[in-house]
Amino acid sequence: MTELRLGIIRAFDRDTFLADVELVGYQSTYLTHVAVAWHLREDTLVTGAHCVLLFFDELNPADAVVLAVLGGHPPDDPRFDPILGHKHRGLLRDGPRLRET
Repeated sequence: MTELRLGIIRAFDRDTFLADVELVGYQSTYLTHVAVAWHLREDTLVTGAHCVLLFFDELNPADAVVLAVLGGHPPDDPRFDPILGHKHRGLLRDGPRLRET
């Protein structure tokens, strides 16, 4: 029988796509080398982000997988301006247009 649990990402390995997760409600209970679903963005799997774990067999934590991330926020992109949008270097007519006076 499957079961969903809430966890907190404590570490993420980009090479193996495995995470160490602390179970919420079970202090100091860490699951290591938990598989992460491939549809999740790597930059949202930050330390401290809450996640949803799916257990295929609650008696075997090795069968768990991280399905979703809640509260993971990717780092800000320095090329993004919230008013102007993304800036592309080297393209003509990129950026704001100045009015001639």
